[in-house]
Amino acid sequence: MVKFSRTAARIAAAALATTLLALVGGTPGSAAPPTTTTGTPSTWTLVDLPQRLCATPDDPRTLYFFVVLDGTWSAQLAVGYTGMPDGVEVYSPLTVPPGSGDGHLVQSLAAFRVSGVTPGRYVPQLRVTDGAVTQSAPVVLDIRSSC
Repeated sequence: MVKFSRTAARIAAAALATTLLALVGGTPGSAAPPTTTTGTPSTWTLVDLPQRLCATPDDPRTLYFFVVLDGTWSAQLAVGYTGMPDGVEVYSPLTVPPGSGDGHLVQSLAAFRVSGVTPGRYVPQLRVTDGAVTQSAPVVLDIRSSC
């Protein structure tokens, strides 16, 4: 059995996830494109992927959910979470530079670390905003004594 370093394993995991997304696709976060505060259509959509992580209450690893976008954006996008349980440290600032995506490529990893989180099943929202439009998608975080 081949052993990989943690860095190699994380890179391989991201590459595998990107490949799987290309094969199966994702579901857009909303059917109609959201609009800006001026009423013009937004040109990007956060892809709602079924993402789930399991961690122990004091897991020492850096964990992350994937940010996958479809469309084009000219402003830097801010990435964050709402509804994370107490004890989760989200690394910031999390941003996606101006660019484009086809709904299959990972644009960013929204990293965080758990510390002393009470065991349970949490469903925070992964949130992306360009300052005018904010979109979110649910992600599942299971905190257990063992995974």
